[in-house]
Amino acid sequence: MKKCRIMGKILSLSIIMLAGTAPVLSLNIIHEEILINGVPGYTVPNPSVKVGELQDTSYTYTGADCVVYDYGVEIDDYVTIVVIDTGLVEEDWKELEQNSITNVDIVGFLTEDDESNIKWITDPEDSYLDDQVFFIHGLTVISAIAAIARDVKVIFVDIQMSNLFKTDPYGFEFDDYKLWEWLDDNQASKDIDIITCSLSKSQDFATSQILQKWDDLLSKDVIMVASAGNKGNYMNQANSIEYKYPQYYSHWYCIGSIDHETRTTGTPLSTKNGRSSFSSWFTTNVSGNHIVNWLAPGNGIPKLNRPIQLDYYWRYAYGTSLSTPYLTAIIALIITGYHNGIGDSTDPSLQKVVDILLYASSRSTFDQKMGYGYVDAYLAYGKAYTEGTLAS
Repeated sequence: MKKCRIMGKILSLSIIMLAGTAPVLSLNIIHEEILINGVPGYTVPNPSVKVGELQDTSYTYTGADCVVYDYGVEIDDYVTIVVIDTGLVEEDWKELEQNSITNVDIVGFLTEDDESNIKWITDPEDSYLDDQVFFIHGLTVISAIAAIARDVKVIFVDIQMSNLFKTDPYGFEFDDYKLWEWLDDNQASKDIDIITCSLSKSQDFATSQILQKWDDLLSKDVIMVASAGNKGNYMNQANSIEYKYPQYYSHWYCIGSIDHETRTTGTPLSTKNGRSSFSSWFTTNVSGNHIVNWLAPGNGIPKLNRPIQLDYYWRYAYGTSLSTPYLTAIIALIITGYHNGIGDSTDPSLQKVVDILLYASSRSTFDQKMGYGYVDAYLAYGKAYTEGTLAS
C-alpha cells in the first residue's frame, strides 16, 4: 500500500555544474548534460504524466506526489517565496504564470538600475525587461519550486551576473544593503515567508548592517535557504577559490543533494540513498554554518527549458540549484498545511517550521556530511496540518 494512504484522514481534512566564469559568483546547476535514466539529451517524456501527475522518482522518493497529486494540495494565498537569482526575461515570466503545471504567480520583479535605483516591476511587459540578459537559471529555479508548490506566489530578486559570453548591466550585488533593507521593510506587506538562493559567492559580503537585517528577517519567522554548491569537494572549491557564501552564514540553512535514483550509467553515477558526488559541505563547524543542514533530490529534477527560438518543454537537470528549490517547495507545503490545520492565515513560527522539517527528516541524528538527510513531504505536510489543528 502506498504510504500516502496511511494518513488519509488527516490529509482529507484539508512538496558537470555550469559555473559562471566571473570569479565571484557561480550557478549551482548543471545545464550542459541533462540526464534521464543515464542517457544525455532526453526530454522528460509525456510531461502530463511525469510532471503533472508527479510520478517522477524525485517526487515519489519524498512523498511529494502524495501531497500534491493524490490530495490536490495547492499553496494558499498566504505563502510568498523570494527567489534570489539571475535575470528573468519577459517570455519566461509569462510562461511560468501560464504553464498548466507551474501556474506560479510572480507578484513582482525587484532589481536595481545602473544608477543604483531600486525598481519594483509588476508587469512582465515592462520595457525595462527588454534589456534583461537570458541566463535561464532563474527560470529553472522557479519552475522547480512551482512544479511542487502549485500556484505559489514568487518575488523575483535580480542579481547581477556576467561571464565571458554575456554582460548583465542590471541587478543587485549581494552586498547591496538596499536589497536586504527592502526585503525587511516589505516583509509584512508582501507576506514574505521564505527566501531561497541557488547562487554561490567566493567573497564574504555580509556587513554588520546586512547581518542585522538577516536577524530582523529571522525574528519575523522568515526561513532562508541556500544551495551547498556542486564543486565536489569539502570546501566547494574550484581553482583554489572557495564558493561558500551565503551558505556559510548561520542565518541560512544549507541544502545539498541526495541521489534518489538507481541508474548505473551517466554522470554522476548513482549513490542510491547517499550523498551525491556534486553535493558540497564544509569540514568543520567551528564558525559560521560550515554544514549541510538537509538534502533534497538533485540528480534528475524536471524543470522548464527554453532554448533560444524554441518552445518551452520539461527536461531534467541536476545540481544543488535544483535541490534547494525542491526543499523550498516542501517548506511552502508545510506553511500551507499549518494554515489548513489552524483554519486561517496565521503562520507557524520559524522554529515550528524547523521542528517539522526535523520530524519529517530521514535521519534522526545530525551528520556532518548529510545533515539531517532528506525531508519526506508527506510526513511534513501531515505534521504541519496536525500542529495547526492543535494550535487552533
